[in-house]
Amino acid sequence: MRTRNLLLLGILVELLLFGIFDYLSIDPTYGRVSGAIIIGILFGKFLGRGSIKSAFIFILAYNLIGWILTFLFTSDGKLMLQSGSLVASIFIGTVIVLAFINSIIGSFVAFVVSNLTKNKQDDGL
Repeated sequence: MRTRNLLLLGILVELLLFGIFDYLSIDPTYGRVSGAIIIGILFGKFLGRGSIKSAFIFILAYNLIGWILTFLFTSDGKLMLQSGSLVASIFIGTVIVLAFINSIIGSFVAFVVSNLTKNKQDDGL
């Protein structure tokens, strides 16, 4: 599968998960973590070698773009950004840390899946 198709599939999976978790009124953090795991599995399975870096960059970019759009187009985001520089900087720092944690989770899953796939191919299974 080509990387471009995989990125499109990843975006669709993330949007679907976000919609499901929003509809069920579940904390979106679980949706982001489960999305990172699913994206890591997809990237590890289809890309194989080099999937770790690709998964990390994709998940980090998707999370940061999602947070930026949330800040710009929701009233809560605009209110938070206008509340003060200290509050905004602490919250933005927390968002960046959460995006890195999700990216690390997804890249670790991609690493594990790519190694398991490679081992199965080497064993002739």
